[in-house]
Amino acid sequence: MQYLPYLIILFLFILLFAASRGFFKESAVFLLKRFPQLGTYVSAETLQRALMILLAADLLGALMTWQGTRSDTVSKGYIMRNEYGQGDTTAGLEVELEGESKKDVDLTLSARKLSPEEIRAALDEASRGLESAIFGETDQGHISRDLTFPSSVGEPAVSVEYDTSDPRILDWDGYIGNEVNAAGEKVTITARLRLEDEEREITWDLTVFPREMSDTERWDRAVDEAVRSNNDETERKVNLPETLEGKRAVWSKQGSSDGITLLLLGFLMAAFYAYSVIKRKEIDREKREEQMLIDYPNIVSKLVLLLSAGMSLRKAVARIRKDYLEGLNHGGEKRPGYEELSRVTVEMEHGVSELTAYENLGKRCSVPQYRTFSTLLVQNLTKGGSEMALILAREAEEAYEERKKRARILGEQAGTKLLLPMLLMLVIVMVILMVPAFLAFF
Repeated sequence: MQYLPYLIILFLFILLFAASRGFFKESAVFLLKRFPQLGTYVSAETLQRALMILLAADLLGALMTWQGTRSDTVSKGYIMRNEYGQGDTTAGLEVELEGESKKDVDLTLSARKLSPEEIRAALDEASRGLESAIFGETDQGHISRDLTFPSSVGEPAVSVEYDTSDPRILDWDGYIGNEVNAAGEKVTITARLRLEDEEREITWDLTVFPREMSDTERWDRAVDEAVRSNNDETERKVNLPETLEGKRAVWSKQGSSDGITLLLLGFLMAAFYAYSVIKRKEIDREKREEQMLIDYPNIVSKLVLLLSAGMSLRKAVARIRKDYLEGLNHGGEKRPGYEELSRVTVEMEHGVSELTAYENLGKRCSVPQYRTFSTLLVQNLTKGGSEMALILAREAEEAYEERKKRARILGEQAGTKLLLPMLLMLVIVMVILMVPAFLAFF
């Protein structure tokens, strides 16, 4: 429950931000209207988020300042030691004597010591808890299981040391020996409790019987005894017994699951690799189609210009390819749209008919605009017509409009992708500012 106030503060803090988004939005719009030059650097949405981050920093800074003032006891003339067992602490202080400048002081304070009354009370509590920790519900007159001897008990921690009257029966770690008489044997256990300079002893008189073993422990001991009786410890080779408890024994090594694990891991790695290859091809295909959409308006515009200049369709396509190759020779980058159009010219140079080359262009390209472009070229070649340049001009205009829409969509997607990093930055800023404030409470 000690963290409940901080959780409430955090909840109210988040609620404040959720409720004030409209205020930040209106503030951003007002600032852009008041200072129009800001619009050349940031959008209204970016400015809104910046205002939210600024308010978060201000509120958290105010909280830290308030907490620092609240927890400042030096100005009241005292400082607090650490509690017992928490170790020494060093306080960085400043002191100003009358008529002199301030001086830095590193004051080392030891942890608080316990009073004699607190020590006696802690030993009393530890004495009561130690017996329960060692024996629990076990009858001290019939000990047939290993005991647990804790090295410390209670809060503050009281150290405990143990002594036994016969380690052969019950040793210092609480383990029952292997040669205990079945009728039971007496042993005395002494526990010495120590806290600072105070010491107290507790003694128990126990009757210890042979350890009660589970079926697994009993079976392991029988096998161990059979192996020991059939082998000499000076020999490196250990022969396994052919019979156990009067029955024939067939030995084999316990199976290991490493092979199956490796097989499953290999399967997962292969599946992941195959998926990554498929995904990479899909991403490459999407990037290629995106580049082809960017190239399309330029290709159609150049073709319109050449056709309007009196060139035939075949020569215009060849001229576009020639200009593209010259650009590559001068350090230009490859463009998939121009590569497809260049392939049309290459096919015609190798004997493919012009009509078939245009049809192949539409079959190869999965982008709808290029299929439409292929259809227009085929129709112009088969039906003829003098309005080919006008048709392509309208197609180029529509392509440019589509390109503008696509650019707006990509811009909106980029803004959405930036939202998560900005939120993460806000969380980091909140953590950096709030953690020291919370730690100051302790």
